[in-house]
Parts: sequence; C-alpha cells; structure tokens
Amino acid sequence: MAHPEAGSLPKIAARAAVPILLLGALWIVPVPHGLSVAAWHMFAIFAATICAILTSPLPSGAVMIIALCVAALTRTLPLSKALSGFGSGTVWLIFCAYVLALGFVKSGLGRRIAYRMLSLFGGSSLGIAYALGITDLIIAPATPSVTARSGGIIFPVARSINEVLGSGPGPTGKRIGDFLTMVCFQFTPITGAMFLTGMAANPLAADLARRSLKVDISWGHWFLAASVPAAVCFMLMPLLVYRILDPSLKRTPEARDLGRRSLATLGPMSGVEIRVAIGFVLALLGWGTSLLTGLDATLVGLTLVAYFFVTGSVAWGDVLADRSAWDTVILFG
Repeated sequence: MAHPEAGSLPKIAARAAVPILLLGALWIVPVPHGLSVAAWHMFAIFAATICAILTSPLPSGAVMIIALCVAALTRTLPLSKALSGFGSGTVWLIFCAYVLALGFVKSGLGRRIAYRMLSLFGGSSLGIAYALGITDLIIAPATPSVTARSGGIIFPVARSINEVLGSGPGPTGKRIGDFLTMVCFQFTPITGAMFLTGMAANPLAADLARRSLKVDISWGHWFLAASVPAAVCFMLMPLLVYRILDPSLKRTPEARDLGRRSLATLGPMSGVEIRVAIGFVLALLGWGTSLLTGLDATLVGLTLVAYFFVTGSVAWGDVLADRSAWDTVILFG
C-alpha cells in the first residue's frame, strides 16, 4: 500500500528545490569584502530559510529545525549557539502572551468584550467600526497572534454583524461589509504596534535593539513611545476608510440589538472568564509598572501562565494543541 503522502512528494520536492538552489548559489558565491566566511554562510542559510517558509515544502517549524541542523552540521554555528535562542526570555515572553490569548479565546471573554462594545457603540457604521477597534485594542496587549485576535475573536463578530445587516461578499458588501472588513484588517497592525506584546515580532525587535544598539526597551517604554502615533492612526483610519468606501448603510440599530442579544445569550460572566480577566489585569499591571518595580516582562508572563494552569483557566492540553504558539517558539528561537 502506498504511503498516504506519496502523491505529494513531487510537489514537496518542487517546493524544496527553490530554497536548496538558493542556498547552494549563495554558498559558492565569493564572500563579499568585510564579511567572514561564517557570516556569509549564515546569511545563505537565513535567506534559504525565509525562501523555504514562503514556498512551504514543510511547515515553518520543521523548516526552522532543518535550518538549525544545517547551521550546526556545516559548522557555521556551534550547536550550543544555535540552540541558545531557546533560552531567550524574548521567545518565552511571546509564548506567554500566546497562552494568555488562549485564555481569551477559550473562555469566551474576547467575544463578551466585543459584544459589550457593540451594544454601546453599534448604532452607526462608524460606531461599529470603533467598537470592533476598541475590542481589538483591549485584547491586543495579551494577544500577539493575529490569527487568535482577528481570526478567533474580531472577524467572527464582524461576520455576524454583516449577516444581520444583509451585507455579504459581493454586491451587498457595499452596504457595510466591505467597510467593516477593511477597518478590522487595518486596526490589527495599529493595535499590534502599540504594545510590546501586541505582535510576536515586537519583543524580537526590542531584543535586537538591546543587543545591537544597547537600548533597553521595556513594556512601558514601548507603550509610551508608540501610544501617541498609534492613537492618532486609531482615530483617523476608520474616518479615512469611511470616506473612501462610503458604506450605504449609515445607521445600524440592528447591530446594537445584536450586541445586546448576544450578551444576554452569553449570560453572566463564568468563573473562567473572571479568572482570565483577573490574570489579564495583573499582567498589564506587572508589565506597565516594570519601570518602577524592575520586574522582568518574561517573569511576569511566566507567572501569569502558572496562574492560568493553577486556576484551570487554560489547560495544558490546549497549549499543546496550539500549533501557532509552538511554531512561533521554534521560529524565533
């Protein structure tokens, strides 16, 4: 009997050929003046790895493990140095934020916040846009995964609103659906840039600044520097998109009713939601006051994860099943 993936082997080989050829070509190119051989080979491995992530012969985590092995086998990096990234506090801070994001999604707290904002501000198309944006803003400090934040919380709520208002993909999208989809998409990079834990790449950027420029950027420093430009973008972007797309549906009392009905369906906050909310507030306090307390952001995150496990807010099985979290750990490690 043929292996179930046998038919896909030619496709995998074709996708793998491009990064392999790129690695070989860069490897044999004369080393540019001013670079060591090891540095040039590291660049070749890095470029081929990025190419492999784009062509996807294998999942990104597997690609990263292969790249790590190539770096060690070719003696471009000693194995101890190749593995040193997994001991970085930056990597584990990202992982901790993923676990917190799991708490928001699994407990339903993220949806509750979204429907609460909708019930308060959903009386107009612009109001709905800002309600979704405020929801994104609230949960962004704890959700570095765009998939978890937008795909798991924001977009399902926006899709429900579009269905209620009769605005789906296609011609009816001009009523309000196109507008809401666009602003949700544009809100994500704004809120992600505002917080150190708002996007997986942010802690890596802070770590690179510390290593290369000797500039130490804490959670509070990042927020203070990003808050003003991000706030300006947050306020102006929906107005600009509203002007460009000009949705035909201006008043939306149905959306506010949807928010109220959905909140009624959810009922009172569950014990898990309350515990996740408490953990979220404590994490924000720990991160936000790090300038005064000197607490390391990663230590705050790990303590939060321990709290979640002890209180049963997040199960270890759920963490093991979160492929994006582990892929991110491997990628950045």
